[in-house]
Amino acid sequence: MSDTETIDRPAAPPEPVLTKRDLNRSFWRMFFSLQISWNYERMQALGFCWAMEPVLRRIYPDKDEYAEGLQRHLSFFNTSPIIGAPLIVGSAVAMEEARAKSSAEGVKVGLMGPMAGVGDSLTFALYNSIIFTIAANWAIEGKLLGFWFACVMVLIPYFLVRRWQFFFAYRQGKNLASQMASGALERLSEAATILGLIVLGGFIPSIVKVWTTLTYHQTVDVQGKNVEQKVPVQDQLDQVVPYLMPVVLTALIYWLMKKFNLHPLWAIVIVFALGLALGWKGWFTNVAPVPPAGS
Repeated sequence: MSDTETIDRPAAPPEPVLTKRDLNRSFWRMFFSLQISWNYERMQALGFCWAMEPVLRRIYPDKDEYAEGLQRHLSFFNTSPIIGAPLIVGSAVAMEEARAKSSAEGVKVGLMGPMAGVGDSLTFALYNSIIFTIAANWAIEGKLLGFWFACVMVLIPYFLVRRWQFFFAYRQGKNLASQMASGALERLSEAATILGLIVLGGFIPSIVKVWTTLTYHQTVDVQGKNVEQKVPVQDQLDQVVPYLMPVVLTALIYWLMKKFNLHPLWAIVIVFALGLALGWKGWFTNVAPVPPAGS
């Protein structure tokens, strides 16, 4: 081999150029602006681009490359803001630092859909349902603890989870998409949804208050004489299937919302109208009936 010949060697990966301050600025911008700048055209794109801006300014001193990076991250973006968005932003930051522009954009497209399903299921169907149900139950009892419980159990965990995701994804870089297969994400999302519905079902008796005041008459033989008795329907239900009425009402509303794509506001109107009409007729009440004397 002559001295004039050269050997093509793979380019060494670029040295990290981002500082801790750059990463913190990106995280805090994502934390505060992702949802505030939400719009119907590109949804979370403005917040995503604003979070990437200090990173792009540091990585691309050339104005044309900087402007190109801003334009690249103004594309449509929408995912779960609690579990999902910090992960994707952190990964995109790492890939921009490695000059992998196409990967930075690809991870947004590839992960925002699956992470939206996982994040919404874990956050709203599972965690929020449990926390706010407990808090609401205390609030109904007139306890201020319900308000503070909801504040603490939402604000602190949400901040910690988002910060951990951002820096974890930054460290993992472009390997993140391959490590989190979409099939696994879908299974996790389905499992979280099922668990959330089970937990909500357990809270139905303590939140939904419905009793029927209807009675029926029956004739029984007492010492050779026929005696007519008035039997409360609710007493019979409590002996056979306790809390049947709250479960039936909840299931009915859930079925209407799924079957007819009913808006939650209309579900509230239906419950209000039913309660008003049936309560006025005296058939149902939201206060447990007082058992008759001597029973």
